[in-house]
Amino acid sequence: MFTYKPLTSERARAVQVPANGPLVEVHLNDQSDLPQGDGTRQKAAYCVLNENYKQSAERIRNLTVYEDDLWIVTAAKCGTTWTQEMMWLLDHNLDYSQAGEVNLIARSIFLEFSTLVPQLAEDTIGLVERMNRPRHIKTHLPMALLPKQLWTVRPRIVYCARNPKDMVTSFFHHYCHLHGYTGSKEAFLEAILEDQVMFQPQIPHTLDFWSIRNEPNVLFIHFEEMKRNMAAVLVRASHFLGKTYTNEQLAQLENHLSFDVMKNNNSANHSILLATMQSFAGRENAKSTSFRFMRKGKIGSYREELTTEYITRLDAYIERQLEGTDFRFLE
Repeated sequence: MFTYKPLTSERARAVQVPANGPLVEVHLNDQSDLPQGDGTRQKAAYCVLNENYKQSAERIRNLTVYEDDLWIVTAAKCGTTWTQEMMWLLDHNLDYSQAGEVNLIARSIFLEFSTLVPQLAEDTIGLVERMNRPRHIKTHLPMALLPKQLWTVRPRIVYCARNPKDMVTSFFHHYCHLHGYTGSKEAFLEAILEDQVMFQPQIPHTLDFWSIRNEPNVLFIHFEEMKRNMAAVLVRASHFLGKTYTNEQLAQLENHLSFDVMKNNNSANHSILLATMQSFAGRENAKSTSFRFMRKGKIGSYREELTTEYITRLDAYIERQLEGTDFRFLE
């Protein structure tokens, strides 16, 4: 069912970290049961994961899916946490009390987390299997690696896209402080251009879901939309869920989801996840104990951290992968 290609080049080895172990490309061999979408997708994306993932690939592929599930799907560092909190509250009648009492990690479980961090005591796939319905499930896996029942049962799927230039910038800090990466920034950025970093490539991942954006069970949004016009996104998301809220209720939710509020909300800012990952990486590898999972949440912050030369190369990389499609990332 799956083919695994070990990443053994000097570039790949330079960005591998002990917390995850050796990296592999994971490819689905038979893609005949995947959705055809609008016909723009040529071949479903593969994903760079770790060798340990091989032990759970078939288990995830054969996971039971329920019609009342809600799946939050994004590439890494593309507004996932923000989307999780937004959709959970909209789907649970704005129950801020429960959202404050139960951590987002438990309300919207990260499906493949335990496969990527072998030291984790909990089996996150098992946690998803035992969740009370309706389930909210988070994943960074591409279409080809997700449960095959997603395409027959057709639960609700919310996809959030983000400009790769901001993703790269955010992911570098994430890789340092959560995964324990101690290599150079230059090595990491070069590995991104060669798709040799965990959870890459991002762009085909996004194009797969762009191709099914018009399906009635799919909501496709952009990180940049959420930053610039959250009010409009909340209306779209409410309609997607079949919910009706007053303008005052949506304004309150918009404030709750603002970056300044979210980064200080310990029930939703993944401070627990950060502490867990830093403990696995070793505190000596966590470059700053003041680092926060929700770091800046800005549009265009890449201009402050990437060189002009690298931005030009990244722009060319993006254009090559978008060639022949009608999709464009927002700036």
